[in-house]
Amino acid sequence: MRLPPSKSRRDGTLFRFLFPACIAFLALAASAAEVSLNVTVSRPKIYLGESVNLNIEVRGADRNLPQPDLSALPKSEVYFLGTRSTSQSRTITINRHTTYEAAEGRLFVYQVKPAEAGTFKTGPVRMTVQGKTYVHPGVTVEVTGIGQQDTVIAQVTASSTSVLVDEPFTVTLSVAVSELPEPYAKDNEPIHPNSLPHVSADFLELSHQTDFALKCPNLKQLLEGLIDQRGNQPSFALNDYKSQGGFGGFFDTDLFRERPIRFRLPAERKTIDGKPYREYTLALTYTPTQEGDYTFGPLTFKGDVMDGVANRQATMKSVYTIGPAVTVRVTPPPDEGRPEWFIGPVGRNAEATAAFDTSVCKVGDPLTLTLEVTGDISTSNMRVPVLGLQPALVKDFRIYDDSVKADALPNGKRFSYRVRPLHEGTLEFPPVSMAYFNTERREYETVRTPPVPIQVRATTQIAAIGDDGNGSLDGNADGEEISPAGITCVPLPETNDTLFPPLRRMLTLLLVMPLHCLVLVLFRPLRRLLRSVRERSRTSGALGRATRGLRHAETAEAAARVARAYLAERLGLASGTSLTPGDAYALLLRYDVPAEHAEAARTHLSRLDEAMYRPDAQLPLTELTQTLCGTLAQIDNVARSKEERK
Repeated sequence: MRLPPSKSRRDGTLFRFLFPACIAFLALAASAAEVSLNVTVSRPKIYLGESVNLNIEVRGADRNLPQPDLSALPKSEVYFLGTRSTSQSRTITINRHTTYEAAEGRLFVYQVKPAEAGTFKTGPVRMTVQGKTYVHPGVTVEVTGIGQQDTVIAQVTASSTSVLVDEPFTVTLSVAVSELPEPYAKDNEPIHPNSLPHVSADFLELSHQTDFALKCPNLKQLLEGLIDQRGNQPSFALNDYKSQGGFGGFFDTDLFRERPIRFRLPAERKTIDGKPYREYTLALTYTPTQEGDYTFGPLTFKGDVMDGVANRQATMKSVYTIGPAVTVRVTPPPDEGRPEWFIGPVGRNAEATAAFDTSVCKVGDPLTLTLEVTGDISTSNMRVPVLGLQPALVKDFRIYDDSVKADALPNGKRFSYRVRPLHEGTLEFPPVSMAYFNTERREYETVRTPPVPIQVRATTQIAAIGDDGNGSLDGNADGEEISPAGITCVPLPETNDTLFPPLRRMLTLLLVMPLHCLVLVLFRPLRRLLRSVRERSRTSGALGRATRGLRHAETAEAAARVARAYLAERLGLASGTSLTPGDAYALLLRYDVPAEHAEAARTHLSRLDEAMYRPDAQLPLTELTQTLCGTLAQIDNVARSKEERK
């Protein structure tokens, strides 16, 4: 029974609204069911007194999340280091159909310092998302105890445990040895020159320099400068560094055996917890280039030290102790408060300057804009500033962001842009805004260049082709050589297509499912056939599209864009937006197009390009486009004949 039109229309409208709503509800329920927790630690084994980074990642949710419940952790010191979004999304547009893919996530990072030795379990960890509680059992960390003593205090410290990419930090190795009793402490160190305590740490190995995620100091040169050349000073043996033989002593019969190298570390008298110590230190500066957790240590001390004097002779004490490792977390600048003109660097005292290569020019002349960014900032992650995204800069100037040249400076970078003025008069290039992350203030900071004035005069000469027929040099009334005009790429408007396909398309997909297996079998032959048909359709329809576009072109810029698009399609180029008249002439000759047709195409493109910068020029656009249509038809005939011969 057929329903009346009005009722059928109402039901159809209701169905169109309810169906996407149901799909959205099911997708939301599916996404909620995919929420999960993942718990990891930076190190599975530590010594008592060391801390470990506890990473809790929530997958499937991001916004308005509370902090995880860590109440089940054993006795320990817990510090919240921060949280950041790990969500990722991308938009794929194929044949004007937009598909949106997204994966939500958020990372919480804590620093945990166990209070007791043994097996430390980092869970269970609980998280409540949208009223539902998720539980992760956690992971285990083995905590090794250290004997208690205060004769030697070994430590590894960092200037900061949380830094940004390209932000330097310093790791300091220190060994504090209890001083001798007075009056011996003033002139005597507690390390005997003939008894070398052994100090070892992984970051003192030369192989540690191969970590490409860190810019390391020149450890070899640093250690060579610490060698005790005199051989009679209080020194240390570091890691497994040994000499290849030498004179060891009067009663040493084996002169060529390997001996530990004596390293003399800088010493300073210091009071720790009210007790005097002699502290020996070694500082290393690192610069991270990638995000992540970097662990330095632990530090092991083993050997004899002097702890007193009896009968004017030093008494020795054997000590074995371990200094806890330190972990430095490298993070990106925060998402909150990040300006659109952020170009990547971190540091402080950034400055920016801008200048043209001339102070007087004509309308349409190619200029070089030099932009310099300097200061105590990182340069490895500095991106090219996209000036075209700042509306004030493109009001009176055309900026070519796709041909920027970047050069390194001792304290920054220099960027060179190609710019053309659009109007005559005394113009002013507006200030350029750029942002960096200030590591002192821990916030984003914007710097702006001073405005750059320039005198722009009107142009009075149309570009002409040289008589020799070679090259594509255009000239003005003064005989100066100018470059052909650039082509502006007009971005396509943003599409607001729904994430769900139309109902008709969904039904079609359901009907063609039985043919899926057949398509898989015939996939390769069909792909070759479709490629051949697509190529034939593209080349055969290029002339028709160009003819229609030229007939409807109202400006010289539109006509030049249509002509370049045709040449790109016919000559098999990826894009024709940067095709100059000279390039078109050379490519047409290479494609066996007669010289008179190639010359005509170059002449038409040159006249259209020059008219773009001369609003007062009397250009017979209609006559020129009609002539250009004939020229393109002749080029198409030549191309078609060449394809048929193949």
